[in-house]
Amino acid sequence: MKQINIGLLGCGTVGTGVAKLLIENKDLLTARVGSDLNLKWIADLDTQSDRGIDFPEGVFISDAEKVVSDPEIDVVIEMIGGESVAKELILKAIDNGKHIVTANKALLAEHANELYK
Repeated sequence: MKQINIGLLGCGTVGTGVAKLLIENKDLLTARVGSDLNLKWIADLDTQSDRGIDFPEGVFISDAEKVVSDPEIDVVIEMIGGESVAKELILKAIDNGKHIVTANKALLAEHANELYK
C-alpha cells in the first residue's frame, strides 16, 4: 500500500483538529483513500502547550522549513493563517514539488494568481 507523507504547518485550534482527525481516524482514512496517510511532521512555534493529543514521538517540531524541504513529504497542510509566513512557506513547498492544502482565505484572496502560477 502506498504511503502519503503529510506535513502540517500550524497547530492552533484548527491545526490541532486536523492533526487529531489524521491520528485518531488513521485506519478509516487509510481504508477510504486506499493509501496510508502518515502524519510525518507537525510544525508550530509553540511545541510545549498541551493540545490534548498524544502525538507520535518526534513528530512535533518548531522548524516549518524542515517540513516544506523534506523530500519525503507529499502533502503540506497550511494552517498558519495570515499572508506573509504562510505564503512564503507555501511557495517553498510548491517549489519542492509538494501538494498544498489550505483554508487560508486571506492568502488566497490576495495571492491566488501568484500561487496558482
